Amino acid sequence: MSVETSPQMPRSETRSKGRGAWVVLLLIAGVVAGLALCEGLTRLFLPAFDPSGQFEYDHPVGSLMLGRPGTVARQAKNTGDYDVPVRINMHGLRDDNDVSRATPDDVLVVGDSFTWGWGVETRDRFSDRLQILTGRRTFNLSTPTDIEGYAELLAYARSLGARADRVVIAVCMENDLRHYAARSDGEASPPDTVPFRHWLSTHSAFYLFALTVVHQTPWLRTLAVWAGLITPNLEGISRNDDDPAIVAASADRLLDIARRYRALVVLIPSRALWVGPSRAVEDRVHQAFVAALRQRGIDVLDLRPLLEAKGTPLAYHFANDGHWNPEGHALAAQAISQHLAR
Repeated sequence: MSVETSPQMPRSETRSKGRGAWVVLLLIAGVVAGLALCEGLTRLFLPAFDPSGQFEYDHPVGSLMLGRPGTVARQAKNTGDYDVPVRINMHGLRDDNDVSRATPDDVLVVGDSFTWGWGVETRDRFSDRLQILTGRRTFNLSTPTDIEGYAELLAYARSLGARADRVVIAVCMENDLRHYAARSDGEASPPDTVPFRHWLSTHSAFYLFALTVVHQTPWLRTLAVWAGLITPNLEGISRNDDDPAIVAASADRLLDIARRYRALVVLIPSRALWVGPSRAVEDRVHQAFVAALRQRGIDVLDLRPLLEAKGTPLAYHFANDGHWNPEGHALAAQAISQHLAR
């Protein structure tokens, strides 16, 4: 009998495809149900991993993302490097001082996550230590951003009523240098998109628990690194391009900001100066940027010599995180206070 005259063949194929589709749907439903069960049990029996208690930047101010006003949360690293409390004030800033009351006698400190105090307690940040060392009230205006964002943070402080004119701008050499176009002080770069893994870390307790187990189990961590699921800390460092135009554009943008204040630019050196294949490039970029700032008459404090003084610059960073530990903040505070006293 020919295929054309067999009415059974199409029905058999249709039934087979239908059963296959049902099997796939049942498998998907089983996986979803299993993950939901794991999520629920993790939240019930391991509430420390509940992401609702973890800090998140979710309060928009212009193009910036600050902390939600009044937030009381924690910031924890799944590798165990830190687990610290975070309190956000009425302005979305991590600061016990009210910047709206800043006067010309006070100091504004602006920067990215380093200056915000990623991984350290508020009292251990260099801005808070600086307040103690100088006896001058210090306000911390920081959030993960770049030089454009620093301009917007300062504009935000002025809009709240701040009148301080002494400003410390902390520039992170790992990711702050770029082609900045000429913009007004209140205009910053658009925020980056949020990667899927970040979304999981802020929404899934089971994901945080599983990631912690992987990080703290050596053979699992090795396997995850081999599979490309985890990027080792010192392999994920952003690299600078050896491009004079980028150095000039970044220095020019800082000059635009510094003209409005008695500004001190503090350089947070890139870890790529000390590890990885591009150390020679990073050294050239670092030196070129210091020179470009000084050529423009900007007061600059380069922390690199101090961090390298003992021959162990990475000792001032967390073992599994690129940010400074309390020792790094203490060194920066001492250096800045001495520089301001000149």
